[in-house]
Amino acid sequence: MPRTRIKARRIWTGDPARPFANSVTVDGGTICGIDDSGPVDRELDGGAFVGPAFIDSHLHLMLGGRSLEQAQLAGVASRQEFDRVIRAKHESLSKDRWLEAGGWDQGLWGEMPDQSWLACCGDRPAIAWRMDQHVCVVNRAALEIIGKQHNLSVDPAGGTIARDAKGSPTGLLLEQAAWKYAIPCVPMPDAAALREAARAAARHLHAHGIATVGSMEYSRDLVGTLDPLRRELGVRIRATILDREWPVDWNLGGCVAADDALTIIGFKSFIDGTLGSRTARMLEPYSDEPASLGLFVELAESGKLAQWLREGLARGWSMSMHAIGDAALRAALDAADAAESAGVSAREALRIEHGQTAHPSDLPRCKGRWLSMQPLHKYYDAAPARTRLGPSRMDRFFSFRQLQRAGARLAFGSDWPIVPPDCLQAMQTAIVGLAAGGTLTRAEASISAESALRAFTCDAAKCLRADRTCGSIGKGLTGDLVSLDCDPLANDWHSNQPKIRFTLVAGEVAP
Repeated sequence: MPRTRIKARRIWTGDPARPFANSVTVDGGTICGIDDSGPVDRELDGGAFVGPAFIDSHLHLMLGGRSLEQAQLAGVASRQEFDRVIRAKHESLSKDRWLEAGGWDQGLWGEMPDQSWLACCGDRPAIAWRMDQHVCVVNRAALEIIGKQHNLSVDPAGGTIARDAKGSPTGLLLEQAAWKYAIPCVPMPDAAALREAARAAARHLHAHGIATVGSMEYSRDLVGTLDPLRRELGVRIRATILDREWPVDWNLGGCVAADDALTIIGFKSFIDGTLGSRTARMLEPYSDEPASLGLFVELAESGKLAQWLREGLARGWSMSMHAIGDAALRAALDAADAAESAGVSAREALRIEHGQTAHPSDLPRCKGRWLSMQPLHKYYDAAPARTRLGPSRMDRFFSFRQLQRAGARLAFGSDWPIVPPDCLQAMQTAIVGLAAGGTLTRAEASISAESALRAFTCDAAKCLRADRTCGSIGKGLTGDLVSLDCDPLANDWHSNQPKIRFTLVAGEVAP
């Protein structure tokens, strides 16, 4: 690798002791100098701003890569448009393939879809995921396949099978009905297709300035796909194991060797669902569905959450809990308190994922804890939140500033493919409160540009146990940098967001 010096009008290091510089030198993939004047093989113009490459603290790399080949329903605003997208994909596939689609949001047209929305697929099994991946709709052919393996007359624990007036399944499956019944019936792509999905995911992330990810993955994908590609992808993966059958096989944490390119840091559990699907578990009923509090799922539903957390923490793992509703967040905090009462530290090693709604009385309980949050969920969920929560509870929605003031530690991510891995758009939402449609939502919960930048760099690195490798600019750290067309710390985020010029991974411009 050539010894490279990157110059810019402003370089932000993320190091409070030396926050700014004029140049960075990278040799052999590692930063070897800041503002030095030694000989180099080449110089790169970083433009207006260079900083550490972004870190997405929560995404699904393999799922994201696979989603790039699916029918794209994001932004579809009518049944007619839905049908057009599905029909076009159906006509492009060989007859032996399932049709897979994702990204729909019923809020854009007003009703939940059913199997008839996929009728154009005929006898081809088809599945279309809501944007949150917690609800899917399947067609008649897929329902027949699922029905051969499961009794569809009974809801699974933590899940719902939607039914019509006659009691027959409509094709809409929520939470565990989707995950436990539908997913196992969809054929997995072959090894070659999975590897190409991983490569496509890496290219997509580089285009967004991202070089390190906290990725939620199943052990099969870690072993079969990501391990063989670890040196090729150019994305540093801090993986969290999604396998979560009880009792947990903690040995899965060692299913791949650990190095700078790929390391397993912990395990994940889901406590509830999502606001958009009304499956997030709430302390009080949904304003637009007064009979429902949402759902507890998996270990939270079975009463094993505290034991799972305690056992994982005691083994030294970073434990991640999906909690979107305010009741789910409280359950996560209760489990953390129980672990600490048993003598197991649950501060540094605990990640509460999402934390979209927080009762004011629970904010102080977040002191010193990691809240791994996704600002673009605020962007897309603001409109449904006003309906789901009602005006009286909007003060619980995405309390970035309030959590920060309470002493919580913020790390930002995207949850891609749920939303795009666009760190700059996410920063705009966190800084000014911008939501879909151009509206401002809870601007009083916004944070500073530097706080948002830190949440996507050095703080995200600490959350993922990667701060000795990346997340800031300093000697001995990786030469992972991003060049922007303007300075995010001086930018008017109300009217503009910076753009990516290029991403450096180990000192090389990512393709």
